[in-house]
Amino acid sequence: MKNKILLIVFSSILGFYNNDKKMVEINFNDVKDLDILVKMDIDLDHHRTSESVHAHVNENQFNTISALGFNIKYIPNQARLYYEELIADPNYLENPMRSYHNYNELTDFLININSEFPDITNLFSIGQSVQGRELWVLEISDNPGINEVEPEFKYIANMHGDETVGRELCLYLISWFVNGYGSDDRATDLINDTSIFIMPSMNPDGFENGSRYNANNVDLNRDFPDQFNDPNNSLAGRQPETQAVMEWTWQRNFVLSANMHTGALVVNYPFDGPNTGVYSGAPDDDVFVHISTCYADAHPNMESGGFQNGITNGAQWYAVFGGMQDWNYVWESDFDITLEQNEVKWPNSNLLDGLWEDHREPMIAYIEQIHQGLRGVVLDDNSNQPLNATIAIEGIDHDIFTDPQNGDYYRLLTPGQYIVNVNSFGYLPATQAINIPDDGYLEINFSLTPDPWLDQAEIEDFEANGFNNFEWNLSGNSNWTIDSGTYIEGNYSSKSGNIDNNQESTISITLDVVEDGFISFYKKVSCEPTGSQTGNYYDYLSFSINDNEINKWAGDIDWSFESFPVNEGINNFKWKYVKDQGVVSGEDAAWIDYIVFPPLESNDQCASGDINQDSSINIQDIVLLINLVLNPQDPSQQELCFSDLNQDNVLNVLDVVLLVNLILN
Repeated sequence: MKNKILLIVFSSILGFYNNDKKMVEINFNDVKDLDILVKMDIDLDHHRTSESVHAHVNENQFNTISALGFNIKYIPNQARLYYEELIADPNYLENPMRSYHNYNELTDFLININSEFPDITNLFSIGQSVQGRELWVLEISDNPGINEVEPEFKYIANMHGDETVGRELCLYLISWFVNGYGSDDRATDLINDTSIFIMPSMNPDGFENGSRYNANNVDLNRDFPDQFNDPNNSLAGRQPETQAVMEWTWQRNFVLSANMHTGALVVNYPFDGPNTGVYSGAPDDDVFVHISTCYADAHPNMESGGFQNGITNGAQWYAVFGGMQDWNYVWESDFDITLEQNEVKWPNSNLLDGLWEDHREPMIAYIEQIHQGLRGVVLDDNSNQPLNATIAIEGIDHDIFTDPQNGDYYRLLTPGQYIVNVNSFGYLPATQAINIPDDGYLEINFSLTPDPWLDQAEIEDFEANGFNNFEWNLSGNSNWTIDSGTYIEGNYSSKSGNIDNNQESTISITLDVVEDGFISFYKKVSCEPTGSQTGNYYDYLSFSINDNEINKWAGDIDWSFESFPVNEGINNFKWKYVKDQGVVSGEDAAWIDYIVFPPLESNDQCASGDINQDSSINIQDIVLLINLVLNPQDPSQQELCFSDLNQDNVLNVLDVVLLVNLILN
């Protein structure tokens, strides 16, 4: 095998040649050789053994792979051959795809279902394909079109146009649901308790053209943001079908999903990278193994696909970059797996009924997994209004979020004991020990109390549209600026300066902290991620206290909360964005906002005498002060702040006299 350094040159060249790809079989001696092919960015197919893999390559790629020492040969593309047989059928116009539904027939099917069952279905398009075909989605719910307090599920099929089984199984499933509502208990319960979204074809152009790719010749399952080599969760540069799915997902709060493929018989779960043949478990690996096993065990012969228990970790099988399942989990907190439902990519249409019989129970049982784990609503304790909150499980580095409209959350967990933390901006956090049952879910609602400290805390939220509220020090190669387009609250945040390679941008402040406490802030980062194998930081945001680096962050990280302890005394707080000499990724910047400082040196404004903080000093404040003096318990810091008029850290009759004089004068 020739030196891998050649790949750096070849992979950059091969990216320009994507047309006229043909199916090949590539033989290799070791799984590490397969990883070389993955990193060449060729389109590996689902058929992979310990010695060979199928792929789609153009002539230049074929020659390059051969030159690297691989045994490569062209093989028939059976899916393409069957497609050509279908369209060459003399009866094509009467029955275009035999039992397969072409785009027009698929559209008619969905319209008819929606017309016949308007009370439990909602048909809509999330966008259009390259060639202008609608990307249909059918919602099935007892209140379609309404965002209810219930979990949201989605199936997406046919993102590879020549992988057709899932496209038809979606239609079978739709029929099972609508015809079973009111008569079949499982169908009725799922429709009543779940919002189910089914997208039979993400790639209608590919299906109509008998191609794996969309009409721009792009593999849609390599087109999503990727945590390992494309950590920029944006629409820029992506295909219209990918953009449509991303925007649709951003508008929903999906809990559980699956996307359907063919070419193998196995359930594939995250992570899909970074290295082929190396297990890459997600933080919720136990949940992914559980829900994948649920599907495989319900299938009559999933293990016949050659995988232990009928399931596989994505990267251990072969690495994929830009896949949809990792994107859903990493960025959208949506547990998504890939269902490989048949070893033949485009099987004969007379096999579809049998395939439905095999996959009916797995598809239904998998949806039912959405009703496992922890759920509830998060509300404001005073107003009972829903909150936009984060649900974190101690020991699992993956948070989920409430639906901001209803405040409901759904956290999939395997049975066992956990500690759950609930956080919402401006509220005191809540923590609770939980025990997830072996079957079903645990429901816990949280009412969060507004954080009283924020009323008196020293806060820098940059809403002055400048750095004048505190004595900030801006340094480095380019100053931090005020950003009016990105923020966690209000209208402004602070953004790192526009720096070049081997430069840094620093913002710092020195403050007199009067008692031990905490500093908290929100941060956002969009830059080159850490090394997938080394873990090295290249571009990053760091936070230091007294020149001791407390933490640093790299990659694409949306607004997230940080809090660190601070000791009494003079403290210097520093945020620094650093670039190395190489890669530009994402927006190449960092932001901070809503900094809550620890207790600082007191000032005269605190000891105002306005104890009830109604902006008026009167007899009510005197009554409150007398009660505080007579109370045997020590006053809180806030009570002491507004009541200790002589600032001797003791509440007594002298403070009462001073308050009376203040009112009389």
